[in-house]
Amino acid sequence: MRGALVMMLATCRALRPAALRFAARRRSGAALTTMSAAAPPRKKVKSIVEVTPDSVIGETVTVKGWARTVRAQKALGFLEVNDGSSFGGLQVVFEGDLVSSLKGVGTGCAVSIEGEVVKGGGKQPIELKASSFELVGGCESDYPLQKKRHSLEFLRSIAHLRPRTNTLAAAARIRSTLAQAVHAFFDEEGFNYVHSPIITTSDCEGAGEMFRVTSLDGKELSRSSEKDDFADDFFARSAYLTVSGQLSGEAYACALGDVYTFGPTFRAENSQTARHLAEFWMIEPEIAFADASGAMDNAEAMMKFVIKKALSDCKKDLEFCDKFYGNNELIDRLTSISGSEPFLRLSYTDAVSLLQEEIAKDPKKWQFPDVEFGTDLATEHERWLAGGHAGGRCV
Repeated sequence: MRGALVMMLATCRALRPAALRFAARRRSGAALTTMSAAAPPRKKVKSIVEVTPDSVIGETVTVKGWARTVRAQKALGFLEVNDGSSFGGLQVVFEGDLVSSLKGVGTGCAVSIEGEVVKGGGKQPIELKASSFELVGGCESDYPLQKKRHSLEFLRSIAHLRPRTNTLAAAARIRSTLAQAVHAFFDEEGFNYVHSPIITTSDCEGAGEMFRVTSLDGKELSRSSEKDDFADDFFARSAYLTVSGQLSGEAYACALGDVYTFGPTFRAENSQTARHLAEFWMIEPEIAFADASGAMDNAEAMMKFVIKKALSDCKKDLEFCDKFYGNNELIDRLTSISGSEPFLRLSYTDAVSLLQEEIAKDPKKWQFPDVEFGTDLATEHERWLAGGHAGGRCV
């Protein structure tokens, strides 16, 4: 406990100089229009645009975020601000002398705006009528993110800015919601969360190719590999990034009962397909005294729980993903999976028999027509079981 307090105090001391530098910039004239001394509390954009308009109209608030679009006329100006809390932004209206404060403000600039939430015009149910404005951080005129669709290839070249795009921001919010839902589900089910090691000497039953972790340089590593002697390495033995937390989970399940691991895992298969990832987060529940039926009950309940949470909390983000990446089928499929209809359950033996009957009708249609007991089912086999046999239900 004492160590944790010491770390917190050290962190506060480390942050203090940065805060003082920021305050100094404000005093030096970085603000185009100084905020009032007693500014109202900051409100997230989500808490304004994703609630019933009548519940916020008339409130005086401070909004801080990044400008997406800016339009300034002689007597009227508009700025859309987004702080990342919501898919959509909040339109801010500038009138009178405040319009001049938008000079030099463009897409990407960090801003702080104080104003009153009022009823909007046109497509905007509400908007913010600005009373004071501060430019917290400016942008160069060649800021690369403009109001148009950018390719994912281009976004890879500006990794520090791509989280501001609709695609990456939506994915981040959905992932955050799903991760928190995973923890909420297992907590409600009485599971303990176990942190399994990231650096390990185990290959976890040969789950996949492993990335080596070493403190040796190239020549030293080569010599140690040839002799299979890593006594001079940091751990005095071969060490790798984990491919699974399963072994730790099993050990803890034999002491705590029901546990789950949820953390980063790594696979070193050199494959460039969309089905292979070098790094990903994996959920691995381990249930003491469970049978196959109980394990399937747990997996099905978790899937339905987290999908319902995403559909509820990330509606706008999922609508965007559905439109641009889901062929307008994503939300319907997720709604179907999370519904009351149970998943179809098949034994491996029955799955093989069903496939053999279907393949026998026309073996030429199949890339892997030879299916027998012991065969690892291919993607085309799983696709037919879930689609052709189960009619689109989860299996």
